Amino acid sequence: MSYYRNLERRKNTLSGWPHVIATVFICLSCRVMGYFYSSGFPLEADEAVMPFWGSLIKWLNSKEKVYILGVLILLLISFLIQRINDMEMLIRERTRLVFVIFFLFSSTNIGIIPFNNVTVVLLCLVLMIYELFKTFHLPEATGRLFNAGVYIGLASLFLPQALWFIPLLWIGMYQLLSFTLRSFAASLLGMLTVYWLALTWCVWKHDYSIFTMLYHSMTDFQLFSVFLSIRYFHIGFAMIALMMIPIFLNIKIDAINNRLRIRQMLSFLLNMAIWSIVLLCFYGGSAGAFFIIFYLPFAVLMAYFLENMRKPFQFLLYYFLLVINVISFALRIWSH
Repeated sequence: MSYYRNLERRKNTLSGWPHVIATVFICLSCRVMGYFYSSGFPLEADEAVMPFWGSLIKWLNSKEKVYILGVLILLLISFLIQRINDMEMLIRERTRLVFVIFFLFSSTNIGIIPFNNVTVVLLCLVLMIYELFKTFHLPEATGRLFNAGVYIGLASLFLPQALWFIPLLWIGMYQLLSFTLRSFAASLLGMLTVYWLALTWCVWKHDYSIFTMLYHSMTDFQLFSVFLSIRYFHIGFAMIALMMIPIFLNIKIDAINNRLRIRQMLSFLLNMAIWSIVLLCFYGGSAGAFFIIFYLPFAVLMAYFLENMRKPFQFLLYYFLLVINVISFALRIWSH
């Protein structure tokens, strides 16, 4: 009897299948709307982005294939961030909320429809988080930290400012008790290996513009310029960012109920979310990219926050954010 009662109680949560299916349906509907409005198609190579992105997209000239590929990549990233949560047990309750929240926010952001260079950056960063979390209290796990450095290096080939996540990786290594001179050198060597291969490519092509673009992108600071171009459809982004305040307080207050490993991992995700917002303020021209990157840690943090709330407030807050972001998406795509 208690089994069926627990099963029924699990169905009545946000991670129950009715809510998951409803959210995924809304997300796919937004993608279909983007398809009919040809949002983000054809794919374009931004001059501020490394040439690797331009080389990648020149083979993608079918609208149907591009939109289907965009959905599949986002589903993969959503699955990976959900898998990280499940493996590390960051949230005490068994939940699908991490997958649902990331897929929801990324699907209602016109800046990532169908997909762009930031999608590749997201995939690299979620793999970096996976490698980092596997090094908890393992300073000898230099191989994983080398891989983490490689992923950040690869991400920077598609978004040069992603190199600023290397210091964040070192902070995470310190938090997870895996920071030593050897692990520091391994992560740095991983990043430099990517650029050693990039240099080889430059020598072969007799074109060194990659490093010129890297320098200009890294030094092109537009401090707080993002706040000068706020529009009515940015309200969805603003609501998500403001949620960081109660999330931060909730995690700090609830820290006593978590083990050291969970506390440190959640703390790293908080740092990553704040790091993304700081970079957003420094690089106004790439603000959209950093807000999309912000979704990665935010999905776990928001799911943790919702699971700690009482049921009526859970549903009200979740569906309030869902409606706000869908309306914001619709307004933006119609005014695009």
